[in-house]
Amino acid sequence: MDRKIKRQVKTGFAFAILLVLLVGLISLIIFEKQFRQGELVKHTYQVINQLQSIQSILIDMETGRRGFRSTNEKKFLQPYTEGLNQIQPTLADLQNLIKDNLQQTQKAQSLKNSVNDLLKYWNNLGEDASTYTRQRIVEITTFEKSKMDGIRQQLLEMETVEKELLRHREIEDNNSVSNAKWALVIGILLILGIVIILINQILREFNSRRKVEEDLLSNNKELSVVNEESAERNWLLQGLARVNDILQGHLDVAALSQLVLDTVIKYLELKAGAFYVYDEESKKIILTASYALPNSAKKEYDLHEGLVGQAAVEKEPIIISDIPPKYATIDSATVRLEPVHAIYASLFHNNELKGIVEVLSFERIPNESLQFLKLISNNIAVALHGVKEREKVQRLLEQVQRQKEVLEHQQEELRQTNEELTVQAEVLQSSEEELRVQEEELRQINAELKEKNNAIEKAGQSLSRKAKELEESSKYKSEFLANMSHELRTPLNSVLILAKLLSQNKDQNLTEKQVAHAKIIHKSGSDLLELINDILDLSKIEAGKVDLHVENVSVKSIATDLDQLFAVVAEEKGIKYLVEIQNGVPEQIKTDKQKVEQVLRNLLSNAFKFTPRNGHVKLLFDKVMEDNKEYLLMSVTDSGIGIPASKQQVIFEAFQQADGSTNRKYGGTGLGLSITKELMRILKGKLSIESQEHKGSNFRVLIPLDYGDADNSLSIAKSQSNPVKTDIKVVEQTVIPDERKNLAKEDRVMLIIEDDRDFAIIIREFAKSNGYKAIIALSGDEGLYCAKKYHPSAVILDMKLPGIHGATLLKMFKDDEQLKNIPVHVISGSDETDLLTSGALAFLKKPVKKEDLNNAFTLISEYLNSSVKRVLIFSRDNLTEEVGTTLTNEKNYDVVCDSATSLQEGIEKLDKTKYDCIIADIGANIEEGIAKLSELNEHLLPEHIPTIIYLDSDITSANELEMKRIADVVVRKSSSSNKRLLDELELFLYKVQEKKTVPQNKLQKSVDLEVTLQDKRVLLVDDDMRNVFALSAALERQHMEIITANDGKEALQVLKDDKDIDIVLMDIMMPEMDGYEAMRIIRQEMKLTRLPLIALTAKAMAGDREKCLAAGASDYISKPVDIHKLVSLMRVWLS
Repeated sequence: MDRKIKRQVKTGFAFAILLVLLVGLISLIIFEKQFRQGELVKHTYQVINQLQSIQSILIDMETGRRGFRSTNEKKFLQPYTEGLNQIQPTLADLQNLIKDNLQQTQKAQSLKNSVNDLLKYWNNLGEDASTYTRQRIVEITTFEKSKMDGIRQQLLEMETVEKELLRHREIEDNNSVSNAKWALVIGILLILGIVIILINQILREFNSRRKVEEDLLSNNKELSVVNEESAERNWLLQGLARVNDILQGHLDVAALSQLVLDTVIKYLELKAGAFYVYDEESKKIILTASYALPNSAKKEYDLHEGLVGQAAVEKEPIIISDIPPKYATIDSATVRLEPVHAIYASLFHNNELKGIVEVLSFERIPNESLQFLKLISNNIAVALHGVKEREKVQRLLEQVQRQKEVLEHQQEELRQTNEELTVQAEVLQSSEEELRVQEEELRQINAELKEKNNAIEKAGQSLSRKAKELEESSKYKSEFLANMSHELRTPLNSVLILAKLLSQNKDQNLTEKQVAHAKIIHKSGSDLLELINDILDLSKIEAGKVDLHVENVSVKSIATDLDQLFAVVAEEKGIKYLVEIQNGVPEQIKTDKQKVEQVLRNLLSNAFKFTPRNGHVKLLFDKVMEDNKEYLLMSVTDSGIGIPASKQQVIFEAFQQADGSTNRKYGGTGLGLSITKELMRILKGKLSIESQEHKGSNFRVLIPLDYGDADNSLSIAKSQSNPVKTDIKVVEQTVIPDERKNLAKEDRVMLIIEDDRDFAIIIREFAKSNGYKAIIALSGDEGLYCAKKYHPSAVILDMKLPGIHGATLLKMFKDDEQLKNIPVHVISGSDETDLLTSGALAFLKKPVKKEDLNNAFTLISEYLNSSVKRVLIFSRDNLTEEVGTTLTNEKNYDVVCDSATSLQEGIEKLDKTKYDCIIADIGANIEEGIAKLSELNEHLLPEHIPTIIYLDSDITSANELEMKRIADVVVRKSSSSNKRLLDELELFLYKVQEKKTVPQNKLQKSVDLEVTLQDKRVLLVDDDMRNVFALSAALERQHMEIITANDGKEALQVLKDDKDIDIVLMDIMMPEMDGYEAMRIIRQEMKLTRLPLIALTAKAMAGDREKCLAAGASDYISKPVDIHKLVSLMRVWLS
């Protein structure tokens, strides 16, 4: 029966649905047809409206034309003019509307032709009706009317057709509406019948089923009890599954704790809770996760402490009901709630405590929640145990990984050492094999860690050996550089001395030009010597041969010295210079003052060099703490050009500068900051830089307030020689006879310290022939003993001696108050020329000739005969005291320094006393100083006293040449000027021996006179006046006329003003505008394409020739210029 009813109901519903669909489809078809009919009707009305619009426009145009013909007033033509703009678009719209009707389209085209004919007719009539007669008006009107009647007829015919179409479409539309009504009525009636039948069937079935439902309800009540029990079990299992899901994965203890707690709280719908983990090492129960607890909650508990501690020792959960007020709180921004029920469930795994779960609620916690906590506790304990074990394993793995990284890092360092030290290739190869074995061993299990650590220790020892070898290699390199610098200084010193002798022209056998040439040689040599000194300073630092003189130094004295030194520079350059000492800076620090001032002088010199006019430079002293140590901060801040970030490390490397292009304006070798960095390392200080390009720089220098327990003469390098012992008893030699037993008080005694017995005998004979009594010592120990015992007049000293080394012995002489004034002449087979700055009188390198020994003894005799030297110093500050103190205390010379503050005072002293040298401190008053020195020289004629000019200002090339004429040496105040001043003074007082020489013939011309070059005008462009002077002198011998320019800009101006220049010699590296740019402008902008341009460059690098030729040079020659080659080039280009 049920299946039959269902089938009947389904059949009825299906039939009803089919009827609904059929009725809907019929309605849709009818509605679609009506819509199309409506569109057609709308289209017909649009055509009719368009026809009426055309007729209306033409009527308005006709009316306007008639009004104009009658009045000849153009305002009546406005309808006509507007119609002209409207008629054609209207006709086009009409044609577009009826394009689907061929008959109407043809009529529309005919209509358009008629309208165009009428419009053409009207257009031919023009717009001047003043000449129209009445007859002409009648004719026009008649023709116009006939045309308009024809057009009206055409419009009427088209409108009639459209109205007929409209009538047929209205009839069809009415029929469609009537059919749709009947279809809807019939469909609705059929559907209502089917629905009534179905409702009747359903009601009968419903009544029968109600009785069945009542029977089922009684059965359902019995099943609900069973379902509740099943739901509770399902709830527990579902919660357990959810907890098990979050226990999976690799989490740390804190993350696992928080995730478990959040899940339990949300699943049990509780309000707060906490998760504690038991730390087996500290025996503490530590809070690792919380839910809605205040920050004041206690973070850890001991066992048996509080409810948490008690729950830790009990395996059954502790249930707390009716918690007293304020015992536990849950806070938020707006409320403060107090839970009343709590459960503390302990987590045990294998009878070992792993943690505690605490949950809180505002309502009584149901028994199901307690059962749930018991159910999941074991799983959580197992997961917690697993995470802890994983963390232990992870820590072990990280330890192994760190050890592996250390080992790999050591392997990389060993590989780099292998590349740098190719001599040790085989040893390093074996080390790398060991490291690779060790690397493989690192991948083993934790049981092999002990063996790996032993391998790491061995590798570290090997690395230490290689580092030591690398240090020795670097030291050998630095020592070679130092020795090479000395080799350069030796011939250069001779060049300087001989050039100075030539420039003095005592025999008056040189022309003024030749004297000027000699002065240029001396000036160029001095510049080269200064560069070599910088290289030597750097090489000494790298070789570890720098001595520190640690003493208590006044910070204020450092600031005062630097303020006085750079104040004139700041004023001259128009730069604001400020020296500031902050509060808290100690009055004294323990360090090497000379080295600290050298560092600051280098930094300040750079600051003033790179800071433009109206800029500022600031030197700040302050006390700071770094790494829990007190330092003196000395910062040099400027507003100069700044340093790009990419160059801020490069500038501290030797021979490196931030600006390396040929267009540099500032010069320099790039050694200053490299030396500064090394000095800071020696002083145990720190050097850093902060700079932005075009905004200035800030160099920060940090040095410790107390260098340490260093001696006053602490050597940075470790001594390679044995300690010197002077308190042991020395046995005097008896192998070589000497006169130590026959000495009288008035005798001149010569102590010869030489281990070569044959050479010692030769020197002994020379000493006898020069009136000395000789004492011979064959070792350094014996030499020191004899010097103290016999106190000789002079000493001849070898370097490589047994016992005490010669250099050490010389230092001991100069440090001894009783021996420091004894002149020591060094004769050695090794190059020890730097001993001249350590107090040696002179130096000879073996093998020596008889003439060399004669000269040496002559120098010693002259030194002994002129024991006291006198120096006259023109100065208004403490220069006299500084020079005198240095020469007497540090150089161990007997020197008397007199000062004069005016020219007249100086002349009076010169008339009364014979002086060996004059120092003139002219400061920044260049012109006044030159004038007074010229007057002084005229007063001294014909006598000549060596003169040193000490100045504190930039000078022009003309001033420099004038100073060279009236003085022997010009020293500019700088960071090393005091040392140079003393070196020059010492040279004049003790090292330079005047000798009368036979006048030489005039130098033959090195270049033959070329007729081709005679009377030619040469533009010589070079910013170095020494090069200008030398080339000018050489070219003037060719009877050429020389015009000079200091840079490219000046050269361009000369060429604009002087059109008779025959040839240009163009230097490349110049300030403002370099040679490349100048040559391009000459060729491209000035159009001087036939003017010969010869480029001069000092670089001579690959590609320079091509670069010069591309810029417009005719030819190219590198410096130093070969005059023969230059003259040949000029002859070719001028011929």
